[in-house]
Amino acid sequence: MRFIWFLFPPGDRWILLSWVLLCLISLAVLWSVTEPIQGPYDELDPVVAKGVFYRQAFWMMISFGALLLASRVPLRYLDNVAMPLFLFSLLLLVLILLIGPRIGGARRWLVIGPIHLQPSELAKVTFILVTANILGRSVEEGRGMMAAMGSFLVMAVPMVLVLREPDLGTSLVFLAVWVGMVFWYGFPGILLLGAGSAVFSAVIMFYSESVAEEALPWGLYILLILVVLYFIRLSILSKVVLLAINVGFGIGIPFFWEKLKGYQQERILTFFDPSRDAFGSGYQAIQSKVAIGSGGLFGTHYLKGTQKGLAFLPERHTDFIFSVVGEELGFFGATALLGLFLVILLRGIDHAATARRPFGRFVAVGVVTYFTFHVVVNVAITTGLLPVTGLPLPLISYGGSNLLVSSLLLGLLLNVSSRTFEN
Repeated sequence: MRFIWFLFPPGDRWILLSWVLLCLISLAVLWSVTEPIQGPYDELDPVVAKGVFYRQAFWMMISFGALLLASRVPLRYLDNVAMPLFLFSLLLLVLILLIGPRIGGARRWLVIGPIHLQPSELAKVTFILVTANILGRSVEEGRGMMAAMGSFLVMAVPMVLVLREPDLGTSLVFLAVWVGMVFWYGFPGILLLGAGSAVFSAVIMFYSESVAEEALPWGLYILLILVVLYFIRLSILSKVVLLAINVGFGIGIPFFWEKLKGYQQERILTFFDPSRDAFGSGYQAIQSKVAIGSGGLFGTHYLKGTQKGLAFLPERHTDFIFSVVGEELGFFGATALLGLFLVILLRGIDHAATARRPFGRFVAVGVVTYFTFHVVVNVAITTGLLPVTGLPLPLISYGGSNLLVSSLLLGLLLNVSSRTFEN
């Protein structure tokens, strides 16, 4: 009896239930994409092999073990080994760049027989742990902003290594998680404002340079910044720095654009105008929106999605699996799926706010930010609100590495929730 109880993870039952339901939904959708289309059409080959379903089921069993382990390891132990684990993950990232096999034009995978693992996924976990270690110790020792800046340097290393693979979508995860954790830490709002406005400046400059082909949109944005800076209450130095950051990021965009791969440039350009390459780089975005739109409120019903069944929708078992959910289960089914993620996020924020140990607080914030970024970006991609970057939907998309890491992170969140009052 005690052994059975040990196999039941401790902590927040709502988070655990959400994990179970999301895994079941993933299996149901993967079964659907590997089934021939049903209905008035001739039976067609689903293209996606049934082995995808069985491999995902196998990885779910492994992932449950990872979740259980992460939920029971003492947080003090994780705090102490965070840096060695992070350095080990960096070593794997370097090895991938040096000796990793090139698959699909990128070096992202560690191949061990039939198993393909992504070291960048492991790096996400160790990065959250080591950043929680740095920020947590800073809170206890009162080191202030130096720790936040140090954590930025820690973030930059895996981000650059992953960007070299190249994997733009995954590299941005490190930046997003760092922003979430330092925001919780108490990073000055003026710096976050500067970072956010700089991103807007870069995007508008890109639009002016590559889409509109005139400088007017960016010029109007800089004029708006000047007006805002005139009215807000900041020191002269802060205003000058904010303006310089916006101008610098805007001017730097053409140089950054030249460094991107050809396919990355085409994806971004197609985001602004999918019809420019409707049967090439814009095909995924167009078919994804068609699939979601055809689902309506209640969907075409399970196993009867035509975009999925007729193989119109590419990557329907990985990055675009949310499109299958929208088509077959409709608006209400997709909303219910996102509702399960919302439960995890809200419960995670609650545990971050109530945990006594700083390390546990920052781990919870890191996990919440990770899931928020992944879910928001993946849904935005499938609905055409962002360019295609190849970011999976956690716990739903096919893939052992991401499933294992997402389960590990939820295990850490369960761990924090079970030790809320632990000093």
